[in-house]
Amino acid sequence: MATEASGTTRTADVAPPEAEPTPKRRGKHHLPRLPPRTIASAAVTTSVGLAVLVALGTLTHQTVLVPPLAATMAIVTATPESPLAQPRHVIGGHMLSCLVCFGVLALGWHGPWAAVVGCGIACGLVLLLKTPHPPAMATAVMIMLTTPSATHFVPLLAAGALLLVAVQMVSARLRREVYPTAWW
Repeated sequence: MATEASGTTRTADVAPPEAEPTPKRRGKHHLPRLPPRTIASAAVTTSVGLAVLVALGTLTHQTVLVPPLAATMAIVTATPESPLAQPRHVIGGHMLSCLVCFGVLALGWHGPWAAVVGCGIACGLVLLLKTPHPPAMATAVMIMLTTPSATHFVPLLAAGALLLVAVQMVSARLRREVYPTAWW
C-alpha cells in the first residue's frame, strides 16, 4: 500500500507473487505416460532387433554384442526421436568407441585399467565428433576386457548397429511413424 500526499491510502499496482512450483520428489522422473500400443511396439521391436543379432551371431559363429546393442535397441525403440537414437549416434558412437579401443589394444594395453583409459578416450572422441551414444561406452569396455579379434569384431559390430537401425526403420514405417528424425 502507498500513502498519497493527501493522506489517503491506495493499493500499489503490484502483481501478486507467483505461486512457487511444487517441488519434485527426489528419485521420481516425470516422464510422459506412454500409450500401451507404444510400449508394446517398443517391446516387440526390441525383441525383433535382438533376435536379428542372435541370428547373425549364430550364422557367423561369432560373439554377439548383446549387452551394449541391447541397450542401443532399447534407446532406439523407446525414444526414437532422441538425438542419441539417430543413426549417426548409434553407428558412429559404436564404431568410434570400437576404433579407439582397438588402438589402445594395439599399444599392448588390455584389462580393467585399459578399459578406463579406452572408455575415457572414446567418450571424449564421440562428444568431440557429436556422436555420443552411451551404450557405445559398454562396447569400449567389452573390447578392453575381452580383447577380441578386430577382423571379426569390427564387421560384426558394424552389421549389428546397422541392423538395429534398419529394424527400427521398418518398425516405424509399419506404424506410420518417422525414424530416423535426422541422419546427420
